[in-house]
Amino acid sequence: MSRRPVRPSRTLPAAEWWAPLLVDLGALQRGSAELGLCVGDVDLTSGRARVTVRWPGTPATTLLPDPEAGRDALLQTVAAAGPARLAEPDEPTESTSAPLAGHGWLLDELGRRSDAWYAYLAEPVELLRLRTDGHRATDVTVGRTSRGDVVAVRVPLPGLGADGMDAGLAYTIVERAVTAAAHDLRPVEPVQGLPAFLTGLPGEDPFGSP
Repeated sequence: MSRRPVRPSRTLPAAEWWAPLLVDLGALQRGSAELGLCVGDVDLTSGRARVTVRWPGTPATTLLPDPEAGRDALLQTVAAAGPARLAEPDEPTESTSAPLAGHGWLLDELGRRSDAWYAYLAEPVELLRLRTDGHRATDVTVGRTSRGDVVAVRVPLPGLGADGMDAGLAYTIVERAVTAAAHDLRPVEPVQGLPAFLTGLPGEDPFGSP
């Protein structure tokens, strides 16, 4: 447990360095869900954000955005690769592309609740990656630094964030990564040479393909 982020944001000292980017990506994903944009992969493992975006029928594009450049700059970068728009502040999560909108909600939730990664658990953890298929689930990959391993928590997307019942999900994800029992963990491909496991939220079966 700590009162300070592991690596603070330049502009938001109480937030982790990746927090502004996830909030901005959430606004972009929610606003662009009906345009087919999928923020398919946010890779933070190198200490620099690598964001992969895709649209139906087009090759994926990998970007290296500045996490604190702001959402207008992010929109300009993504729009150079395909159609994109930002969600309005009061735009509802529900849309005809509900899973993609739910993924956008999750990105926003993780960005706004980055204190979940440093302020509430005695065990140090770090956010390493978010990866989604855009239809069923997003895998949130958590590094358990004191144990030298990694746990990906699979979060179902349909309906996510639409009714206000998912508030605080960031804290649930982190706690699940730390407390999941051995029988709830399935070995998966190592991450940066570290043993890695997959689990789900409490009460969810995570072992289908995301």
